[in-house]
Amino acid sequence: MEPKRESGETGTLLPASGFSGAPLSDRATTLTLVLILAMVFLSYLDTLWFQFVHDDRFQIADNTWLRSWHYLPRYFTGDVWSFMHPSFPGNYYRPLFLLWFRLQYMAFGLKPWGWHLCTVLTHVGVTVLVYYLSVRLLKDRRAALFATLIFGLHPVHVEAVAWISGVTESILAFLVISSFLCYLNGRTEHSHGRAYLAASLVLYVLAMLAKETALVLPMIIFASELIWSGHAGAFSWRAWLHRGLAALGVVTPYLVLSGVYLGLRIRALHGFQNPRESHPFSHMVLTWPSVLWFYVRHLIWPVGLGPFYDMDYVTHADIRNVLLPALAVVLIAVGLSLLAIRSQKAALATLWLVIPILPVLNLRVFVAGHFTHDRYLYLPSVGFAMLVGMGLCRLQIGWAKLLGQPAMQVALAAVLALALGTRITEETAYFANSNAFFTRASSMSASSEGAKLNLASMLGDQGHLEEAIKLYQEVLPTLPDNPEINYNLGYAYYLSGKLPEADRYLSRTVEVEPNRANAFFYLGLTKLKMGDINAAAADVERAVTIRPDADHYHFALGVILKLQGNLPAALSEFQQEIDVDPNNISAREQAAEIEAAQAAGQKGSSVGSNITPGSSTAH
Repeated sequence: MEPKRESGETGTLLPASGFSGAPLSDRATTLTLVLILAMVFLSYLDTLWFQFVHDDRFQIADNTWLRSWHYLPRYFTGDVWSFMHPSFPGNYYRPLFLLWFRLQYMAFGLKPWGWHLCTVLTHVGVTVLVYYLSVRLLKDRRAALFATLIFGLHPVHVEAVAWISGVTESILAFLVISSFLCYLNGRTEHSHGRAYLAASLVLYVLAMLAKETALVLPMIIFASELIWSGHAGAFSWRAWLHRGLAALGVVTPYLVLSGVYLGLRIRALHGFQNPRESHPFSHMVLTWPSVLWFYVRHLIWPVGLGPFYDMDYVTHADIRNVLLPALAVVLIAVGLSLLAIRSQKAALATLWLVIPILPVLNLRVFVAGHFTHDRYLYLPSVGFAMLVGMGLCRLQIGWAKLLGQPAMQVALAAVLALALGTRITEETAYFANSNAFFTRASSMSASSEGAKLNLASMLGDQGHLEEAIKLYQEVLPTLPDNPEINYNLGYAYYLSGKLPEADRYLSRTVEVEPNRANAFFYLGLTKLKMGDINAAAADVERAVTIRPDADHYHFALGVILKLQGNLPAALSEFQQEIDVDPNNISAREQAAEIEAAQAAGQKGSSVGSNITPGSSTAH
């Protein structure tokens, strides 16, 4: 059945009418949009001088999968962290995200400025699409420009734009919005309907491969179809059934592709999802009000932002954590419902606010204490920006005009741009480097376990190992079997030269998490320094088996085998190290030495045990 058009709906992206004031000309609209985009870019310009921080160091600097197209098939057969923990059951099937990083690695290597530039430009591109989406749904240029301004300069996007690894959100939004716009074009321009549908479906597939939350798109399309058909017929159950079946027919191709994607995901991750921790469903439900209220507050009043927020599961109903936030969320939901009933445009904007935020309620995929992040508001904020844009267009005091438009609105836009841009500049500062990042994270809740661990990580990076060890030891009694804490303690003791302590905690790590390659690696180096060469060989060999494409692993095993006098096996390991890292000069020297010795019929000389590779920390 052909979907019915809303009254006044056209195929153009730039309708001429507005709520108030003189209609914006094409030129004025274009100049204003360019100005907004320039302000967005300039607000994030300083990030081009930022470093790799937090996950960037692992996903970029230590990710061997980015160095060669040889690893491309692996992008589609595992979790994004499989390069580091190949046996760890993950939840992040994002091949396109890895491909995006691979292309940037080819272009910029390990120069952070290029990566940051691409991340900022992606956000600018999404901001452009938000304008076109707003025009199509709100049918008003002025409201669309307000929405674009608010979205592009909303400080809650700092995490997604100033942090390279947060680019998943903007890639997702770019593809989802593009797919929806193609769907809209196919809905109105029937002569090219099939081409637009094909483009929409292709973009939807790419969106799912970028991030799993793209699965909300069919829900948005289905609900949009119901809204557009709501004026036809009586509001009886038969009418709703008819509309629902018609909407279902529209989204069926998207649902089929969703099924294919889920099959690939389940095969790659060995399950639909792998919960990080076990918590009763009731605890998750009790935590929802606090989580939703957190996101509402950060949309409305984005101050005091940070990379981490200390929020844990709510285990019993109380006033502060359940009843009050639930009441606030319900009141907002009622208000949005009433607004949506009165205005079809508001209803469409509300869809983009509510539906994209639903995936964050699946708290089980997150580590306790880390299931709220500002970046998860990136796509939902599109709907928020449209609602606010509509509201701002209703504000008009007096009849004064400025640039042919209501002076009140022009002045408000200027104030918003200045205030939001300034706020972005302040909030991006804590992503400048690791010290700023972890200092900010610790200051958010200095007494919490998470804050202590963040501070310990920062101190360890700075070489203040004793202070880091002290903090880890303070937290360990409450989490004695946590593999991260045990590994970081063992690694810190290893760097400090306290080998018995390093052996103790690294051994505990591999007991708790027997497929942790880096723990076996440093456990082997610890035993090597303690003089137990055979045990060292077994542990490092185990690390190589788990993660055969890791830097330094083959080199370390080669050195150990050389100490044991097994030169052919040592040579093989050095050659494999060269395959992993062609720039490893030490591996080439060792291989050349053994080859020369073999050619001369001599036994290769021994080497010392100082084979510690570059810094490697846990994730």
